[in-house]
Amino acid sequence: MVCTCLRPPRCTAVTALAGIAGTVVLALASLITALAYSGRRGEPYSLLNHFISELGEVGVSELAWLFNGALFAGGLCLTVFLLGLAVYMKAGWFSALFGAIGLITGVSGALVGIFPMNNLAPHARVAMTFFNMGLVATLLFSLYIALSRQRRLPRWMLAPGLLATAFFVAFVFYPHPTGSGTMTIEETTRRLMETRPMVWPMAILEWGMLISILVWALVVSLYLWARSRAKQS
Repeated sequence: MVCTCLRPPRCTAVTALAGIAGTVVLALASLITALAYSGRRGEPYSLLNHFISELGEVGVSELAWLFNGALFAGGLCLTVFLLGLAVYMKAGWFSALFGAIGLITGVSGALVGIFPMNNLAPHARVAMTFFNMGLVATLLFSLYIALSRQRRLPRWMLAPGLLATAFFVAFVFYPHPTGSGTMTIEETTRRLMETRPMVWPMAILEWGMLISILVWALVVSLYLWARSRAKQS
């Protein structure tokens, strides 16, 4: 488990800095890459009908290397943040469970940067692992806030936790055109190569999911940073 060798204030500070760094890196890289993006038909990037992974598509996205690098770095930062948050909770077996889920979530997120959508089969596996484990992580966090008698995190943090969980649920269980719970790789490729719909709900939900988890991580990180500074002073 991370941070066990550090004093509590320093461990909390490392957790907070990892969360802040990860969210800033991912947000800035997404913005910069989207502004420079030109699609297969020369179209600009739009959150209404483009998926996140398209920013990292080598050969199409001009700054794919920047986005994929940011995904890898941001995923590692998210891993440190989630492991540190598990330690901060001090909730026994629940912290161990949250830490394990957080480890899988962060590492799978980092691997999305290693396997961009050009390699659809491994990309789909690591991306879906991130989506599913991210759902479990934010749900566990929300349950920790709502149902436990803990005093380490304020009750109002339930709001960003539930918002992120809701977007994860909406995206993971979105009724895809294939009629199953997940869109096949072939179907995804075909839809991307055909005329893109002006508004693609699945793409919007994916962006909502990413933005909500970044907001959640940033809010928690800023709170932990303030706590660490207060304890040090």
